[in-house]
Amino acid sequence: NEQIRNSYTKLITLFLGFMCSVLFVFILISLKSILIPFTIAIFLTFLFHPVLLFLTKYKIPKSVAIFLMLIFFSGVYYLFTFLIVSSFGQLPQKIPFYSARLTDFIENILHPFNLTLNEVAVMLQIQIEKFDLFSILEGLFNAGLFEKVIGGVTSLLGDLFIIMIFWLFMIAGKSKFETRIEKAFLKYGKEISHTLKSIDKQIQSYIFIKTVLSLLTGTIVTVTLIIFGVDFPLVWGLLTFVLNYIPNVGSIIATIPPILIALLQFGLGLNSIAIAALLASTQFTIGNLIEPKYMGKHLDLSPVFVLFSLIFWGWVWGIVGMFLAVPIAAILKILLSNIETLKPIAILIGSKGELPDTTKIEIIKK
Repeated sequence: NEQIRNSYTKLITLFLGFMCSVLFVFILISLKSILIPFTIAIFLTFLFHPVLLFLTKYKIPKSVAIFLMLIFFSGVYYLFTFLIVSSFGQLPQKIPFYSARLTDFIENILHPFNLTLNEVAVMLQIQIEKFDLFSILEGLFNAGLFEKVIGGVTSLLGDLFIIMIFWLFMIAGKSKFETRIEKAFLKYGKEISHTLKSIDKQIQSYIFIKTVLSLLTGTIVTVTLIIFGVDFPLVWGLLTFVLNYIPNVGSIIATIPPILIALLQFGLGLNSIAIAALLASTQFTIGNLIEPKYMGKHLDLSPVFVLFSLIFWGWVWGIVGMFLAVPIAAILKILLSNIETLKPIAILIGSKGELPDTTKIEIIKK
């Protein structure tokens, strides 16, 4: 009877665990319009809280400091939005040039083989006129592609408003959170507060350092492309900044488009090779030399776990979920590493079977 009861209890526990998991995923999908801005607001809170502490240290009222950060963030967002929309506004005029350059590029590749583009099309039984780059891209813009881009930007602006509402409440009440924890749990309040402060510091450091390094990478890419005169440098720089949150895969995806544009502009020559080498070396240096030095083992995540995170959050929240997947995974490991009973899970999702070294990732507070 005892063995039957134990088996029955285990089955009930597994069933309840499965049902809770299904309910959790259902909530994530059903409430994504609220949860995505909420999650981004959490990241922004950790990112800007050191700035708030710095400003209040110099006797600036907290409300004024928050207002100044809000103005700065909104200004940067609107500036980048305007620049990107303006850049893409020039794309229709560039389409004929890109079409001609692409045709020349393919013909130059085929020339050593004594083949022409038409001959290859015949060999592959392709009606080449149906794949005319100019006609395809021109048709997309005539069909309202540019208007859809504007619509997407407008939608992002709407999300920004929701994000800022969440962010204002979070950053305004963050400093009092530890005090409330101590009062709520009198017996274990100090221990819980100490653990939360450790988690808070590590998460804050991870987001801050990752953002600074992503911004550095995007800036170097933008300046490099401006120097060489590559089209849409701000777009590729911003793309690099965003995709840099996805390790390995993100840097590759961010590097390919500007190199392809450079090939269309300059052909396969010294400029294109130099641009490709500089972009690749920038990604390699920051991603493999600088970032590990400052991030410690916080990004010591198993490649399988990273891939699973990308697939899961991409399925649940779409493209935004893929951008947030790795930061969420890294923060999850930080949380697990600071809870004694859950440390084995933190070791399992790491690539080296080690816990994060919390001494390697700190925010310097003066």
